[in-house]
Parts: sequence; structure tokens; C-alpha cells
Amino acid sequence: MKVENKVAIITGASSGFGSALAWRISGKGGKVVLADVVEAAGGKLEKEINKKYGDNTALFVKCDVASVSDTKNLIQKTLDKFQRFEIMINNAGIGEKVNFNEDINDNWFKVVEIDLIGVILGTRFAITHFINTKTKGVILNTASLAGLYPQPLQPVYAAAKGGVVHFTRSLANLNDMHGIRVNAICPSFSPTPLIKSGSAAEMLQGVPLVSVDQVVDAFMLAIEDDSVYGKSIRITPQLGIDFYEFRKSKSSL
Repeated sequence: MKVENKVAIITGASSGFGSALAWRISGKGGKVVLADVVEAAGGKLEKEINKKYGDNTALFVKCDVASVSDTKNLIQKTLDKFQRFEIMINNAGIGEKVNFNEDINDNWFKVVEIDLIGVILGTRFAITHFINTKTKGVILNTASLAGLYPQPLQPVYAAAKGGVVHFTRSLANLNDMHGIRVNAICPSFSPTPLIKSGSAAEMLQGVPLVSVDQVVDAFMLAIEDDSVYGKSIRITPQLGIDFYEFRKSKSSL
């Protein structure tokens, strides 16, 4: 799928991967719906994109991805503005601010709500719209290497991202049934606000990072290559962009 003249919803759009992806898609002639809880940054990004690419290029919608009503409103505002959308990017996410056993404020629960439940909600509403309108859409879910490998410093984050990975893999059959492609993006550490403010920030000093642009390249690959579905696309400093291969089991349920 080429992004030109397509409409993409991006959650967590005010910074990091979401912001960079919004610029990339709009620069290629696409329309972007910017969803985030941070109104000031989201509204600013909307104005900047519209100033560069035209008034009807970007729309900001305040949205808590863990809220059913907010997600419904996001879809409706998109349809009110553009009458359609072909791409859903469930990118909003947070990390664990302190070690799990020291989390007296139960921040870990919010991690599950945003990083996993938010992805499930966004995917569910997008699939419903695509099937009802017979749209051969694309859904991308931001996971992480933490969804593929153990992360002792952020076990709940790893659990949520692991859930995203296997949720996405379980939807691979939508391509054959409805022409809907669902993929997970699994980047290594990248210099985004999430990483800079998380509990792993000190540990990462001196550790090679993948650039935000390289991660956006992986998103674009998943959008534009119609042969890619049900995949976990890994981005690492050592290997660049590749497809993570799960070991095949001898039997399946």
C-alpha cells in the first residue's frame, strides 16, 4: 500500500516514533490523524504539518487509548474529517518508571492498560471499520524487543509488549479472510522520550541505539509491502531491520 492519499491514524503521535511517522507519511502525500493525551504537543504538531503540507493534511484528536469512549471518538472524528482511513498505527506506550517491586503507586497497571489494552482496543475498532467498509487496511502495533526477550528491569513492560507480539501474530489470518494486514514493530532501544525517562535510562548509557528514522523505515516497510503480515519486525543496531523468526512447534492447538 502506498501512503499517498491514504489516511493514517497514529496514537502516541505527539513525540517519538509517532511524531516522526506523522511527518514521514504526510511528506509522502498521506493524511494523518494525530492521537495523544498531550494536547499542547499534539495541537502544535497538527499546525506544523498543516502549515507545510496543507490545511487538510493533519488532525489532532485528544485520546486516552485505554478508554473505550475515547477510542470510539477517535474513529468517529477521523471519519467526520476524512470519511475513511486505511492505516491504524497503535503506537502509544509508556514504560515502568521504577523497579516493579518498588512500585508503590501501581504505575505498572497503567503500563498494561496503555501498552496492551490500548493496542487491543485500537485494533478492534480498526478491524470492525475495515470489514464493514470492505477496506484492505493495514494495522501496525508498536511492540519492542522487550516483547521478544526477557527484560528483568521492566518485567511488566515486557509482559505487555509480549502480549502485543502474540496478539498481532494471532491476527495473521485476517489477510486471507479480509485483506487486512497486521504487523508488530519491535525496535531495540531508541532515543525517544519514553526511553530517556524510563527506569532503564541509566543502564543504557553507552549502549548502541537504533535511530528513530530507522524505526520509521520499518513502519513504512510494513505499510508499503503487501506481502508482509502477521510479522514481528525487529530493528537492532547489529542487524538493522529484519523479521524475527519464532521456532516452529511440533504441534499446534
